[in-house]
Amino acid sequence: MPVNRKSVQMMSASSINMNKYSTELKGDSYYGYTDGYHTIQVQYSNYVGRLRIQATLVLEPTSSDWFDIVIDANNGLYAGSTPWNADGYVQFNASAPATGSEAYSFYGNFAWVRVYMDREHVGDGSTYDTSYGQISRAILSA
Repeated sequence: MPVNRKSVQMMSASSINMNKYSTELKGDSYYGYTDGYHTIQVQYSNYVGRLRIQATLVLEPTSSDWFDIVIDANNGLYAGSTPWNADGYVQFNASAPATGSEAYSFYGNFAWVRVYMDREHVGDGSTYDTSYGQISRAILSA
């Protein structure tokens, strides 16, 4: 019997936000799936900043239950063109802002998944400038 899976929007346009968490979406483990395969597509528009993908195994998570996913470009799952940092993020600088779409795939039997638009290191960390661009949207398929 086939399993009907779907893609769900996690984040709409980030607009003038400097830092923003997406909606928390249920991952594979929440539904009892065992393959643990997740893909997130992110659409960027001259984006300057970091993108973190976070997950938790807890069914009713608190802020301390989330951890960063580190995507290994060598394991064949990474579909983006920008290298993933070993500290758990992909970073785009003002000299090379991100425009277009990138997909990030990863395994893990996670109960919940979210993305974090992190620009604490950009400018003064709190004041938005239009040159920082935005994340147009993020979509999860699990």
